[in-house]
Amino acid sequence: ASLPAGVYARLGQRVPAGVKVVVDASGPALAASAAARPFLMKPNREELAEAFGEPASTREEMVGLAKKLQSLGARNVAVTLGGEGALLVDESGGVAFRPAVEGSPRSAVGAGDSFVAGFLYGWSQGGGLDQALDWAVSAGAATAFREGIASGEEVRAVYRRAFGGQG
Repeated sequence: ASLPAGVYARLGQRVPAGVKVVVDASGPALAASAAARPFLMKPNREELAEAFGEPASTREEMVGLAKKLQSLGARNVAVTLGGEGALLVDESGGVAFRPAVEGSPRSAVGAGDSFVAGFLYGWSQGGGLDQALDWAVSAGAATAFREGIASGEEVRAVYRRAFGGQG
């Protein structure tokens, strides 16, 4: 059973000041939860299209729908595109795209959650939203390249290979 669409927005409004809220939801809850002004919303392409009943086939369409989420309150919207990569529409209006990391995907299970964890890790390192997106893509890919959830060392190895960072 799923939760009512407005539950994420209500929960988000009760979060203490300074706490960053991340929403990874689908269906009616995705658009409804934007009212809580989450720091990050992470739909995949299909969830984004479903939320508004509009196509999300092209990068331009996805950016337009991400901006719709922002008009409803979301601060940053990261859209995962599976084997195509990810895009981020940030709260300053910037749009960033990262292609998928090259490798041999084995399972998509947990890749979206790993993406969110990588984003938050990258953000916590003080490198801003660009670095957060690099870490997110690395973490999602590292998990997709194995069965189960990637370890921190596996994520760092993908990050070093894909982005040349020290990780």
